[in-house]
Parts: sequence; structure tokens; C-alpha cells
Amino acid sequence: MSHSKRKTLAALCGALSLALLGAASPALAQDGWPSKPIRMVVPFAPGGSNDVIARRLALQLTKNLGQSVVIDNRAGGGSTIGANVVATSPADGYTLLFVSGSLATTAAVQKTPYDLVKAFEPVSRVAIAPFVILTREGFPAKTVQELIAYAKANPGKINYGSAGLGDSTQLATELFSNAAGIKMTAVGYKGISPAQMDLIAGRIDLVITTVASIRGTAAESLPKIAFTTIKRDPEFPNVPTVRESGLDYVVDVWWGVFAPAGTHAAIRDRLNREIATIVAEPEFASFLKTAGAGPAPSTPQLLRDEVAKDVARWTDTARRAGIQQQ
Repeated sequence: MSHSKRKTLAALCGALSLALLGAASPALAQDGWPSKPIRMVVPFAPGGSNDVIARRLALQLTKNLGQSVVIDNRAGGGSTIGANVVATSPADGYTLLFVSGSLATTAAVQKTPYDLVKAFEPVSRVAIAPFVILTREGFPAKTVQELIAYAKANPGKINYGSAGLGDSTQLATELFSNAAGIKMTAVGYKGISPAQMDLIAGRIDLVITTVASIRGTAAESLPKIAFTTIKRDPEFPNVPTVRESGLDYVVDVWWGVFAPAGTHAAIRDRLNREIATIVAEPEFASFLKTAGAGPAPSTPQLLRDEVAKDVARWTDTARRAGIQQQ
């Protein structure tokens, strides 16, 4: 072999070696993960269901991963401020997002600073909780069928409360109205608590909200017409579901973990396995029950599909309700 050919072959072998090393290095780089504390961004203020569940999950992940998982509350913008922090963070497994289905409802009614589909890598769903239809004391309708009949006989007369324009409580109620073919009047509040207070006082007629939001409050004793999940809530076995009442309507709220897009699959899958292990523990399930929720781990793809489905559903619901994207 000539000198020039040997030189060319050596150069090719060197280039191939570098290429193989470059291809292997991302995987090798994940072997030591995690080697430092992990930040879990919660895009809401401390004290709410997102924060409470995230802190309990972070505590368990800290034990399982051997590194601190620290909660970083970044409230504002209907979850967009905190979500954008994660969307613009390095995809190295050290910044995560813990968020509820508000990630999808917000995208349906706001122009977000990120592309929801492209900005995040779904890791796992963690929990779900049902919505429940509550009415004021003395409201004439006691069942879903009676509610629909009353609303059709009195279009626009029923005043319902929500946590604000475009919030999941409003969209869930408007979706119910669409499914039932009725018209109710929206009354917006700055949060679900003041809406529930007005429901207790009899100033509004109806609220569709989560069990978690009424847990331990006076609203917990208000009349419950139906739950919005597929199956009845074991704590309230005598309260039917909307679907049992003959209406094709199923809605719940979910909480899940996301990472920045481009996060290595090895890190994502490790987190997915750890979350599945944690939520399967009886102690964690018992904790979720006190928050009005239940364990619901998932594959990354299932969570991705759920987000896409929710964005489509809530975008259509907002359009029908005349809610303009802000």
C-alpha cells in the first residue's frame, strides 16, 4: 500500500473513531445522572394542590435518586411563567416541570411564549382527580336530568361560578353545557375559593370543581349532583356520574411531570420508572386521597397524547364559548 493510501486510510479511521465516540458520548454522559440537585418548577404559588403534590413527590424522588429535588414556585400567567422557565432551561435532566392540566387549558386560551408540543418532553402523569357538579342549597334540580330540563326551560338563568376566564373550571362547565345543549351564565372569580363561598351563600347556583378544592371546606357539604369521571367516587357511592345519567361527558384534572424538549431518553425513562414506583406505594396513594386525587402513572407517550387531546378539546370549547385567546 502506498504512503498516500495509508495516510488516507488512517485519516478515515480517525474520523470514524471520533464519530463513534461522539455518538456514544450522550449515552455515556447519562450514566452519572443525577450528580447534583434537581430543580422542580411548580408554576403556581405555594399551598395549592400543584404545590402540595409536587412537594410530596419531590421528597420521595430525593430518597430514590440520592440527590435533592428542590421545589421552585414560579407563579403567574396561568402557569405560563413557570412553564417557560422549564421550556428555556438546558435539557440536561436538572430542571423539571410539575403541572396540572392547566398546561393544556392555558394553551387553549392564551398565546404562550412557548410551543406546547415542541417545548416539553413528557415524563409521566402522576395523579388524577374528578370534577364534581355542586349546587347551592335549595336549587330546584337534584339530578343531571333535572338540571338539563331546568336549564332548557330557563335559558341563561342558571349562574355558574368559575376560577376565572378560561380557567379549567369554566371550560369544564362550558363543555358540560355544550354536551347537554343548554345555556348557563358565567360568573368569573379570582380563584375557585371565592366562587365556592358565593355558592355557599346562595348568590350563584352551580360550580363544577375538583374534590380537592372543597376538601375540608364548608362547600364539601353542598349538594352534589354528579361526578364527571367514568366511575363513581368510592367516598361518595350514592352520587352518580354524569355518564351514568345518559350524557357523554367525562372530565378530570391530571398532574404530571415534564422536562425540556431534547432531554435524553435515558433520563426521561429513569424518572418515569421512579415516579411509577413512588405512586404505587400505599403511603403515597393514601396521601393523594387526602388531596382528593388518586394515583395515575403513565408512559411518556400517553401523557403526550393526553395533552394533545386536551388542547384540542379546550380550544374548541373556548371557541364555542366565545373566549378569545389573550
